[in-house]
Amino acid sequence: MKTKPRIFHGLVNYGTQSGVLAMYLRRFGYEAVSVTRPDSFCRVTDVSLPHGGNLFQKITRHAWTRIYLGYCFFAYDIFHFYFGITLAKGQWDLPLYRMLGKKVVMEYLGSDVQKYGVSVGKYKWTNVRYKQTPEEGVVTDRMIDKRLARERKYVDKLLVCAPCYSEFVTDSELLPLAIDMEQYDFTPLPEFDGSFRLMHAPTHRGNKGTSYILDAVERLKDEGYAIELDLVEGVSHEELKSRYRKCHIFIDQIVGGWYGTASIEALAIGRPTVVSIRDSYLEHFPVGPELPFFNADPDSIYEVLKSVLGLTPMQLQESAQQGREFVESVHDASVVVRKLVSIYEDL
Repeated sequence: MKTKPRIFHGLVNYGTQSGVLAMYLRRFGYEAVSVTRPDSFCRVTDVSLPHGGNLFQKITRHAWTRIYLGYCFFAYDIFHFYFGITLAKGQWDLPLYRMLGKKVVMEYLGSDVQKYGVSVGKYKWTNVRYKQTPEEGVVTDRMIDKRLARERKYVDKLLVCAPCYSEFVTDSELLPLAIDMEQYDFTPLPEFDGSFRLMHAPTHRGNKGTSYILDAVERLKDEGYAIELDLVEGVSHEELKSRYRKCHIFIDQIVGGWYGTASIEALAIGRPTVVSIRDSYLEHFPVGPELPFFNADPDSIYEVLKSVLGLTPMQLQESAQQGREFVESVHDASVVVRKLVSIYEDL
């Protein structure tokens, strides 16, 4: 019988991808582990590398980390890395995996491959415009080109987590973001007590177009709409999930052109979601049913919110059900891991 490979996921855990995929790989009979850097959002992982403390603690924790990662290098057969980060600083370890018969998968999650020049040149609204100056963008783009060239030389498989990054890594394959559906029970919308409760949870306000959302909400309030906005920032992942359940409508980013983990989680819980979707990206998304989002950008966010506020509770509940079904078919971790196992088997 062929022995299943041992699989390493790390060292970042954005969107809890490392932790969730490793957990579900174990359910499929693989020996898999997620080893990640410390996470202020307390996302699920198997091993969180120690850090901080006084000088002695920093030295001992750094030494332990290097020894442990050295052990992982020899103990695992497939290394699924994220965000251009490998076991060694500067990726000097990349040539060694192939020399020892190991396989490397690199999954890109966003700003690790999204280039400033292309984004600003092609799109009126893009999140990178609010995160970097043009001068910083030039430097970042050069770094991305240099790193991708190195990774293409040594990495066995390139993945992107969303179709909005496919244009930056043209030889990549899409692996949809995954969530653990067991952690997201479908919850009916809260009772309507005379006002709509909206929620927006930016990890970076510029990245999400928060200022445009706040302006649209204030304009609607001035016009007499009974709405409350829960602006959620700097909370743990568990607190975030709790806050989803208290709102009627979730508003994610409106400048990026695609949806991320927050939108998926909100849909899974049963919250109609407003997010920016760029039609040109659909050609890179050949899976699942029609997208169940309310599409908005800074030009249209006021009108879209006004339209959504005009829906009946029954219409909103129908939208919530469609969102849940979409997540179950595309982003359920068990569905994503089946695709991932196929990718591993092809290596």
